[in-house]
Amino acid sequence: MKLSCMSGSLQNGWRLQRRWHRACQRSANQSDVTSLGLGRRGIALILVLWVLTLLSVLVMEFCFSMRTEINITRNFKEAGQLYFYAQGGIQRAIAETIYRNDPAIHARRQNLKAEDSSGIDLEWRLDGTPHTLPFEGADVEVRVKNESGRINLNQATDVIIRKVVKYFLEAGEQRDMVVDSILDWRDPDDLHRINGAENDYYRSLPEPYDCKNANFDSVEELLLVRGITPELFFGKRVKREEGEEEIPVVGLKDLFTVFSTAANVDINSAPLEVILVLFGIPTDLAKRVVEAREEQPFTNLSDLSLRVPDLVPFLPGVQLVYSQTTPYFSIASLAKMKTGQSARGLECVVKIDGQEKSGFKMVMWKDILF
Repeated sequence: MKLSCMSGSLQNGWRLQRRWHRACQRSANQSDVTSLGLGRRGIALILVLWVLTLLSVLVMEFCFSMRTEINITRNFKEAGQLYFYAQGGIQRAIAETIYRNDPAIHARRQNLKAEDSSGIDLEWRLDGTPHTLPFEGADVEVRVKNESGRINLNQATDVIIRKVVKYFLEAGEQRDMVVDSILDWRDPDDLHRINGAENDYYRSLPEPYDCKNANFDSVEELLLVRGITPELFFGKRVKREEGEEEIPVVGLKDLFTVFSTAANVDINSAPLEVILVLFGIPTDLAKRVVEAREEQPFTNLSDLSLRVPDLVPFLPGVQLVYSQTTPYFSIASLAKMKTGQSARGLECVVKIDGQEKSGFKMVMWKDILF
């Protein structure tokens, strides 16, 4: 009995032990499965986050590229519009110039102005005064200059050239070099002046070329002359302090011309820059000259001296004419969008000729206005 009881107890113990082992094993298996599931879900979450990040980058890059292409397209469209707006300004200026040089239309406009009490000038001024033309979405500023109002580069004397260069350079070797080099460039010989330059200098340059020894065909040719820098040719903006007089940006390109048929400057057509430099006067006095001729053109030297007496001390050495003497006109047209900073400029020189079928002849065209 005792043995049988002990045997039964042992069997019960083994059963309990096996059950306990099986329970522990099941618990361990369930724990492994749970941890494995959690691990897989963590990896899936990380993968999803990486995919979302990648998709976000792709979407942002797509949006950026689309925005860039839209801006490029808009700029291209605006550039095309501004180009034709500027062309429209040039065509309007040519028409106004033809009308002004037509005796019948000129007389008719003068009669209308006499009858009109509003004081509005029906004719465009040809001295560089800006005229604004409104277009859809843009404004065009047009300036017309009679080439007789600028200094004839091919006929200007040594004294006039020296006076012009004096405005930009102080007395010294550099100023003498510029003046003599300009004269050497246009004279027909190969003998250089004291501070000038001929073939021996130009052929020694890193990119050699010959001295022209002939008249200038364009004002831009000055950039080939010894001593003339881009800053001297295009002009330099002077930074002014608060309260100081504003000084216009003036370069040699604003003063000289190769299209004038006269040796002397027409005071009634000369732009402000030419008056400023030719006489060597302050800006306010040059503006007074412009204002006086806007009221009525000057007829002779006595009239000029009487109406602008402060100019008298600066008149010696300057030969002037008092009427339009050349059919050549330079036209600058600058178109700007009303919103934004886009702009496009064109420039040309036309010859008003009644023998031409269209009434004018285009002699120079620049697609870019500096």
